[in-house]
Amino acid sequence: MKSLINRILQDGHCLEGGILKVDRFINHQMDPYLMKQVAVEFMNRFAQARPTKILTVEASGIAPAVMLGYMMELPVVFAKKKQPSTMGGFYATKVRSFTKQNDYTLIISREYLTAEDRVLFIDDFLAYGNAGMGIIDLCRQAGAEIIGMGFIIEKEFQGGRKVLTEAGVQNIEALATIESLEDNQIHLKGVKVRKVNIYEEANRCLLCQDAPCTKACKTGDPARAIRAIRFDNHKPALKWVKDCSDGDLERAEQACIHYNWPIRIKEMMHAIHKDDVDDSLYPQLDITFCGIKCENPFFLASSAVCTNYEMVANAFKAGWAGVFYKTICLQEIKEVSPRFDAMHNNATHGDFYGFRNMEQLSENPVEMDFDILRRLKQDYPTKVVVASIMGQTEEEWVSLAKMAEEAGCDAVELNFSCPQMKHKGMGSDVGQSPELVKTYTACVKGCVKIPVIPKMTPNITHITEPAEACLQAGADAISAINTIKSVTMDAGAEVAGQRTISGYSGRAVRPIALRHVLELAQMPEKHVLSGIGGIETWRDALEFIQLGCSNVQVCTAVMQYGYRIIDDLVLGLRRYLAKRGLKSLDSLVGESLPLFLKPDSLNRETIVYPKFNHELCVGCGRCEVSCNDGGHQAIVFDRETRRPHLVGTRCVGCHLCRLVCPAGAIGQSKRVALRPK
Repeated sequence: MKSLINRILQDGHCLEGGILKVDRFINHQMDPYLMKQVAVEFMNRFAQARPTKILTVEASGIAPAVMLGYMMELPVVFAKKKQPSTMGGFYATKVRSFTKQNDYTLIISREYLTAEDRVLFIDDFLAYGNAGMGIIDLCRQAGAEIIGMGFIIEKEFQGGRKVLTEAGVQNIEALATIESLEDNQIHLKGVKVRKVNIYEEANRCLLCQDAPCTKACKTGDPARAIRAIRFDNHKPALKWVKDCSDGDLERAEQACIHYNWPIRIKEMMHAIHKDDVDDSLYPQLDITFCGIKCENPFFLASSAVCTNYEMVANAFKAGWAGVFYKTICLQEIKEVSPRFDAMHNNATHGDFYGFRNMEQLSENPVEMDFDILRRLKQDYPTKVVVASIMGQTEEEWVSLAKMAEEAGCDAVELNFSCPQMKHKGMGSDVGQSPELVKTYTACVKGCVKIPVIPKMTPNITHITEPAEACLQAGADAISAINTIKSVTMDAGAEVAGQRTISGYSGRAVRPIALRHVLELAQMPEKHVLSGIGGIETWRDALEFIQLGCSNVQVCTAVMQYGYRIIDDLVLGLRRYLAKRGLKSLDSLVGESLPLFLKPDSLNRETIVYPKFNHELCVGCGRCEVSCNDGGHQAIVFDRETRRPHLVGTRCVGCHLCRLVCPAGAIGQSKRVALRPK
């Protein structure tokens, strides 16, 4: 019974002395849906034996017995462990408790167990068979016939089945069989246990505030360790649990408040190998951007994540190197409600891959915003403060830029890219016009001495055209991209029953953002780039840096997970540098650019075939379905062995099969020359 086996592996815990603890779903907290599945399975196995009554023992057997009684329309009687004052005549027998290591008396009223009964006994565990032997004795006293015994879990190594069989019970069924609990590990009969996928498990984590798992653990910080795994730092994660015993991790797991089942914290931590990179060798991430020294390349993007002093100050304290403050304008800004929407997988919640927003610019008075920027620079002199501005006329651009410089800002960003402005002649409307962006960039450059950084819109065919115009006007750097114009259809995001086109962001847009950054980096004139678009992990940021960005901006990931993601952004990038033996982040800037060629220059004389790992293959057949219906019919699926086989003469090396495999069982072979046709 697969659902039961999965719960045992996920939520079962071993205790010393051969005890399996299943109190999360069977014998303390009960899962009603699982109990229904258990009852259906028992009904299928015992229906032909035609029982007339179901017997069980209080208390753990009552739930499955009652559920089964409901389905089979049979009365359910449970043997009591204490005689009620209202009970008259009864049958009684002595039973030894394995878990409690003491004797108790089982009692059943003579009224509810008679010689006419055909008894089906249901219980949670079959261990030494003591409870079953007690039921046998009670039925013998009553003259009732036992037609079978069903157990949710059998501990085979304790020999209870043999005891009951020798006592005359011929029909014994167990829905899951434990072969052993050696070394406090659950070994299920007929089940090949696969190691936990630590990233899948970490992705289930709710990333709690004031995490209950860490509070319960006391000797470490499992919540921080899981967060490190979630954000692509699985090997360094061990340092947050290095002093934790298995007991500590089990307590942390028991405290998990996940709405389905707890995160398998102990199993995750045991699956991680010791880090092969010495953290004392981690280099710093300082880098120069537009002549400004930055402690690391990670900045907050101009957005809802940086709209007041307190927010930015908290981000600086957390470790962010700088901020592109939410765009300031001279127009009155009124926002709509709701103004956000998100794209999830099916009916999942919380972890969205795409994010749509109708947010515009700062709603604060202009003087308030520049006072905030002034105070931020005074209070955090080592941090980089960039004012993002948007004007509607040359005069407005000049006025705002001068106010930014007077406030002590390190640079000014020109927002030519907001896709949802209610005012005409602002935002992405301007960004699509090389003439306008050149004019506004030139007028700002002519009035301030601090670096000027135009922000490009992706809502254009050739992003290089307005960028080149900005550079001709003297821009010190280019930032890209802002959000992509989009439509989502969720009724929950309607504004008084109406909808509009607005900006799309999040990890779903990263490949598009990288494409725009690549095109900017390949322009003939060398220039400074700030990358934006779908950055969640340090590896995401690395991709932008390797395409030529010396600075990256983050928005949606902060809205989703908080400022705390800076910990893993910095950790991962520092460790990556150390692993490669690099001393400076500058050495990574643009290093991948030589790899990008035009399509007609790519190698078309060789092939890489997919490589099947049958140890990992679970036999789902997804590869065959995709190859047949969306590929080149190069996979044959053996339905008896449930194994795929590659037809090499048909395979073109497209690797669709590898991408759809849910078990990660398809890899790559070596590149070889194409066979002549």
